[in-house]
Amino acid sequence: EQQKKKKKKKKKKKPSKKKKSSKKKKKSSKKKKKSSKKKSKESAPSAEAIEAPPEKKKTTRFNTAAYADELFNLTGELQASNKELARATRYFYEDEPKKQAVALESKPYFTREDFEKESKLNPDNLYIQRQLGMHYEANGDYASAKEVYLREAGKNPDNPDAHFFLGSLYATLGEYQKAKYSFEEALYLDPNHGATIEAMSMFLQTDKKKQLGRDVLRYSSQKAPDGPAQRITIIRETMAAGNYTEALNLAEEATEKYPTHTGFVQLIGENNLKLGRPEDAKRSFQRAIKLNSKDIQPHLLLADLYFEQGKYVYAALSYSDAVYLDPDNSDYRYMQGLSYFNAHEWGRTAASWEDLLHYRPNDAIVKTLLPQAYYVLAVEYNRIGNPTMGRRAFKNALSVNNNTSSWLPGAMGVLGKFYREKNMYNESLVAFQEVLELSPNDANAYMGMGITYWKMDEKQLARASWERSLQIKPDHNESRGWLILSSQGS
Repeated sequence: EQQKKKKKKKKKKKPSKKKKSSKKKKKSSKKKKKSSKKKSKESAPSAEAIEAPPEKKKTTRFNTAAYADELFNLTGELQASNKELARATRYFYEDEPKKQAVALESKPYFTREDFEKESKLNPDNLYIQRQLGMHYEANGDYASAKEVYLREAGKNPDNPDAHFFLGSLYATLGEYQKAKYSFEEALYLDPNHGATIEAMSMFLQTDKKKQLGRDVLRYSSQKAPDGPAQRITIIRETMAAGNYTEALNLAEEATEKYPTHTGFVQLIGENNLKLGRPEDAKRSFQRAIKLNSKDIQPHLLLADLYFEQGKYVYAALSYSDAVYLDPDNSDYRYMQGLSYFNAHEWGRTAASWEDLLHYRPNDAIVKTLLPQAYYVLAVEYNRIGNPTMGRRAFKNALSVNNNTSSWLPGAMGVLGKFYREKNMYNESLVAFQEVLELSPNDANAYMGMGITYWKMDEKQLARASWERSLQIKPDHNESRGWLILSSQGS
């Protein structure tokens, strides 16, 4: 019995241990909850700062940028803030470094140190020295290039190439008399020196270069009466006399004898162009470029041909090649931009003419046309729902020329043509009407409006517009031509 009592006591004691352990667990859980509450209280402020940042009060900015969303409704207040907008876009001119020419040989694999090291390792190799000179030229260091060519002409007096390299540099620098002496020295050593004759046949850009080419070719033809220089001289004289068919035959005969001479291929193209065969001319110019892509004249002839045909995108691409070969020639840059402008490639127009303004910052034509391109960009950005880019483009227009009266009517006229070509006739009419509000006696605006009406099959309104154009400007031949065309069509 006593043992049974002891067992019962033990059984009673065991649950008390469980209770104690459960109490301990409860206490520990309470502590954990308290600690977690403390942590949550400590972290609560940072979480609230992330989730609910204080709202910034929106402030209304009052300047002409706000009016860019309504570009058609310019007011007098626009003029008052031109200076502010111009200051905002000063970086267009101040921070952008002047672009330098980079030749194919030095882009981007070898540095100046690489060329100089190679030159020192091969002091007797004329053509490695030529590479060093061309690298100097490409980076605008003409003094160092001249030292290289003078040294090589002294070391290699019997090599016509050395004199040709020196003459080419003198021609680039505009020292044509010195260039003539160097080229004549090359032809004295080799009357049929291909590089010299090739270069002289391409010297057509300026009157001085033409004269230099004629003088040197005449000298070569005297030294070698049956050589390529004599043939080029005869072909040029035949062309000057207007005998283009005979000149074409002579050029084709010369090409058969000298198939790699690009000058004769180019002459074939020129004569085909004079004979009214533009496609044959284009093939010849393209062939000349394949034979020697570094000759600039075939690129220019091809670009001019595309421009005359109204293929403005391809004209721009060919002028771009000319710009690459002669980056300091601002005329090529102007034609590149004008081609893009006529092709309604507004972004590329802006890029081309912004570059041009680094070379000719006061070019009056570009400072009138470039804002027009920016204006069209601004209107288009607004139309497609991007007013931020529209304001930026409009600011760019004002930074180029803040005298809106000098370019805004023209910009509206360009916009009218642009929309007409996109078959957006109502928008086109609105643009031309805006021109007339700014300039009521604009004959070109009435002419453009008439063409839009004609496209809309509004024949009477079209004729009325052209008649009004002729009342304002009686010698407006384009309006007269449209009137004649409309009378034949009726």
